[in-house]
Amino acid sequence: MYRKNVLRGLLALGLLTALGAQAETLFAQANFLINKRQLSAVNYRAKGTLLPVGTKIEVLDRDDDEITCRVLDPSQAEFRVVTHRSLGKPLAVLFAGFFAPTDPAARIAALSPEDQKQVKSGELARGMSREAVLLAIGPPPPHRTPSLKSDRWTYWSSKLSTFEVVFDGDGKVVSFGDEPPVAAPAPAPAAKVFYYATANFHFEDGTVSWVNYLKGPILPINTQVEVLDKGSSKVKFKVVDSGTELSFENDSRSGWDTWKLFQAAFAAEDQAAKLAALSPEDRKKVEASEVEPGMSREAVRMAWGPPPPHETPSLASSTWIYWKGKMTKVKVKFDKNDKVASVE
Repeated sequence: MYRKNVLRGLLALGLLTALGAQAETLFAQANFLINKRQLSAVNYRAKGTLLPVGTKIEVLDRDDDEITCRVLDPSQAEFRVVTHRSLGKPLAVLFAGFFAPTDPAARIAALSPEDQKQVKSGELARGMSREAVLLAIGPPPPHRTPSLKSDRWTYWSSKLSTFEVVFDGDGKVVSFGDEPPVAAPAPAPAAKVFYYATANFHFEDGTVSWVNYLKGPILPINTQVEVLDKGSSKVKFKVVDSGTELSFENDSRSGWDTWKLFQAAFAAEDQAAKLAALSPEDRKKVEASEVEPGMSREAVRMAWGPPPPHETPSLASSTWIYWKGKMTKVKVKFDKNDKVASVE
């Protein structure tokens, strides 16, 4: 039994030694410059031998002050990664931003063709994304650029000179080095969206009520309007032809979202074709904002608008209830052929 335990211990020790002897294989996550067989964690950008992005390396030795590596190509060149106390982070953390187990090829392939070209050349250009800059020249030293979400990244060309990469609000390079920032072009004005009254709507004191009271001046069917502001209980809009500003107002009694109610009253589509599809008699009544027996549901809907939903939740109902005022109701009843049977 003793001999078996000893043998197992020796085998385990041999296995651990073999595992420890295996070199750590990593990939360069950017284009780096090696000067005198040394790569500084400051990531100096002025001079040195290029170590291209994606280069495969192996780690030969690690300690707190430097990490010795070897390039896995025919040159088998060795170099040391060294840190500087001003950076404020352990070398192991900084090194992980330079070399990682994952090949960056997939990250590069995800870039635009223009950004891919700049990454492969190791050069900066206006319009590059943050990701492209990281792959092209590596991360900026963290003591001056603690967050990669910053709109300015400060790099060191050498021990005595720095340069900045400046990003716009969309994370695109607007300037780098000594180049002055280029002002972003003013955004094109948003195309105006117009809506059309789906019925004749009455308004009073500048307000179209969700109740659709049948009194006051009329905003005729197919009137073109422009929405000025959407609120939780009010939609402000302007009549395109006259410039008159009105409000469509809702309250909790309706049980509906204000914007949905507005869209039931004002649609994005021109209503002329729907109006023309009515019979001549129905079209005449709609234009006069009148409802009489014999009219179709569609004609009633255009003449007086949709009935308030709190009392007529479905337009398939055989009775539509409207309000002439706060105290007076009007009932429109339909027959089996969906024609107005009576107006009470």
